[in-house]
Amino acid sequence: MKHSTFLSVILVLSLVVGGGLLYAQEAPPDPEPGADSAEGAVVEEEILEYEDYSVKAYSLSIFGGQFSGTTYLENPELDPRTIEPSDIIAYDGTILPESLDTVHYGAAHKEIEPGPAIGGRIGIFISDDFHIDLLGTYAQGKATTTMMFTPDPEGEPDTKSRVQVDEDPNFKVYKGGIALMYDARPATVFGITPKLGFSLGGVINKYTYLQDKTALYLEGNFGLSVDVSKSLAINAQADVTTFAFEVDELGYSNMVGYTTLSLGVTWFIDVLPDDIRAAHEADRSRK
Repeated sequence: MKHSTFLSVILVLSLVVGGGLLYAQEAPPDPEPGADSAEGAVVEEEILEYEDYSVKAYSLSIFGGQFSGTTYLENPELDPRTIEPSDIIAYDGTILPESLDTVHYGAAHKEIEPGPAIGGRIGIFISDDFHIDLLGTYAQGKATTTMMFTPDPEGEPDTKSRVQVDEDPNFKVYKGGIALMYDARPATVFGITPKLGFSLGGVINKYTYLQDKTALYLEGNFGLSVDVSKSLAINAQADVTTFAFEVDELGYSNMVGYTTLSLGVTWFIDVLPDDIRAAHEADRSRK
């Protein structure tokens, strides 16, 4: 599936889910027309409580950090029972030159090196501690191919060394999806609140010349949050992403993982009326 179509499907699903929650606020029902009006009866306005609001608050987060990269092709060294693939694809779409003969070069590895990452989240709080996040992350790194070089195949094994034979310096990662998060406020210690959750969505691994590699991902989210004020918090988070990376040389996909470590800030937007929020906080403090 082309990455544009793939990403469109993910975005549409995320917007459908998120949009439904954004408009899920309940309003007091309108009185039935004509109900007791002829008799002069007074129609009492319904008094809303905390539980009557489907969405309690919103949040907006931005963050920056580092993603780990990964190794997605790891051929072993040759032995009598190992066959080195004849063709290793270069990052410009050609085959690596014949000068890299299988006598002196082998055990090809393809890696994504660590690089910077930035992103954002829109949180929709469905209770005090649970929220659904729409999220997006952009990361940048370098794709490299290394091979084991043996200058003298008949010599000592310690003469071998791993050398880089190709690279794509403009490798990029686009990731977007939806997450269910829990802010473990009962476990808050010294003002630090643990956060954990999981997410799913789509990832696009984009080369300069090669075809993009797209996949669905599963992700575990672990973080710590410190409130600076009523509406502002600082967060540190680790996102561990797992997905299937399509490897052209193998003809199938390898399961790989990215880990993103980030630091960011979160703004909270309370949508509850002041009196309802105050009554709810007072009720919580009594429990």
